[in-house]
Amino acid sequence: MLTIYRTAGTLYRFRWLLYELVIRDLRLRYRGSVLGFAWTLLNPLLFMAIYTLVFSIYMRVAIPDYPLYLLSGLIPWTFVQGAIGQAITAILDGRTYVGKTLFPIELLVVVPVLSNGINFLLSLVLITALALALGVHPGWSLLFLPVGIVVETLGILGFSFLCATVNVFYRDVQQLIGYALTALFFVTPIFYAASTVPPKFSFMVAYSPVAATIQIFQSVLYHGTAPPWRAVAFAAAFAVFVLGAGLGYFDRYRDAFGEFV
Repeated sequence: MLTIYRTAGTLYRFRWLLYELVIRDLRLRYRGSVLGFAWTLLNPLLFMAIYTLVFSIYMRVAIPDYPLYLLSGLIPWTFVQGAIGQAITAILDGRTYVGKTLFPIELLVVVPVLSNGINFLLSLVLITALALALGVHPGWSLLFLPVGIVVETLGILGFSFLCATVNVFYRDVQQLIGYALTALFFVTPIFYAASTVPPKFSFMVAYSPVAATIQIFQSVLYHGTAPPWRAVAFAAAFAVFVLGAGLGYFDRYRDAFGEFV
């Protein structure tokens, strides 16, 4: 916990620099793009259209208001995949600042998480618009939305610190994480219902912190109910644990980064 408080203090002390780097990252991501930030909304819409065609029309998955169900899981997943995928190489990509200046290296990992988090928040507007179009009104359940956002962000941040640190010493990690995220996407109930998972494989959902986090958003945005307490407790406990482990591992080896980057 001490490492978490120390890191939070560093981020607050350099909050102005963190703000500028996040804005810079967002601008660079869409530089030269005609549509710019519109891709934040277009990407999930395109995937929604494809998955809806395949699973709702071709395979006829029996889930009412399927586009809304899909987006309520797909958008939080996009945050996971985008943030970790970008953050895992953040220390290597920022090698110019490692061991040569007083630049707080923590910012290298935090920036991609926050920039993807901003895209995630903007995409939530898309879900709200779709819900209204389909006549679905989440109502009071939206009060629990900040819980899902905080839990997911902390979990992603911790896992990003852990993976980015390991990747400095073992470059194969970024490849392995890419394959692991692809596999995790298909075993997480995002485009199908958890009830369709065969009993002998149900443990893959029951003990997955990612599935628990997705369930929080599906409950709030699709079902319009409070998220199950077990899902919240499990996802929150994992987020705090992985954040402490990731920051601890990062802090332990940060002085060695200069020799390997």
